[in-house]
Amino acid sequence: MTTKNTSSLRRSRLGSLTGRTSAEPATGGPGTVMCVDGVDLHVRADGPVDGPALLMLHGFGASTAWFDQLVARLPEFRIIRVDLLGHGGSARPTSGYDPDSQGRLYASLLAELDLDDVTVVGHSMGGLFGVATAEHSTRVARLVLMGEGPDTSTGTLPPGEWVIHTPWIGPILQQYGPGFVTDRVVRRAFAPGFDMATAFTDPSQGLDDARSLNHPAFTQTMRRRQAWTRRLGLDARLDNLALPALVIFGGEDRFYDVDAALARYRAVRTITTTVLEHVGHTPMIEAPDRVAELIRAFLG
Repeated sequence: MTTKNTSSLRRSRLGSLTGRTSAEPATGGPGTVMCVDGVDLHVRADGPVDGPALLMLHGFGASTAWFDQLVARLPEFRIIRVDLLGHGGSARPTSGYDPDSQGRLYASLLAELDLDDVTVVGHSMGGLFGVATAEHSTRVARLVLMGEGPDTSTGTLPPGEWVIHTPWIGPILQQYGPGFVTDRVVRRAFAPGFDMATAFTDPSQGLDDARSLNHPAFTQTMRRRQAWTRRLGLDARLDNLALPALVIFGGEDRFYDVDAALARYRAVRTITTTVLEHVGHTPMIEAPDRVAELIRAFLG
């Protein structure tokens, strides 16, 4: 691991978590760029160095900032947040976006930080990468998945929204099209009627994060995620891992068929499921107090 100093964070168990500023915009907020397995990752650390370790992985098109409200409510934990590959201030390579490659990358990060008995908290696609991380690391002891179905068969997109996910066309619209096109997709991550003014400190956070993705991250991540879960869904992978897992869905999630997803997860003995009413795809922003309580109870 190599680091170069630019920001001051609380010390990790490996020492001072300091590093350089990324050449890319770190839309997720201040942090450190650490070189892990030759890949630059934008990392943020909060909480006491001897607190129970949480690794938080955000969803597709988001950043570490999407966990700000949850982190503020869990001050006793040592929380490590990462901008996923291709997002925020992390590297934007032309490959490596498949779940296995990313799982190995975040597993190496845990090893570099010498963190054990880690609970991975993943939102949306970050939950999928959390499962992949657990498959490549014995340092993961538990998983919390928010708003992530077992595979894409339980997912749903509103009419017309398929365009933003279409290779070539979608990335052009995402990065250069009218802001309202991308903003519409961002708003789908929240329940109807949710006050977006309360979501982030920076009102443009959601749009900036969605536009931070490069073309390979946008197209490869979606395709390879689908192929990976087609081989084996998250429910089956969690069953194989036999680790305690908490799955949280908002009852008004607009990206997943919640009933279909939960039916699959409830068939796995190690999984506990919870549905938060009047909440959409992003529980840690829409209901951070309830999510913090659920995590504490799960780890209790």
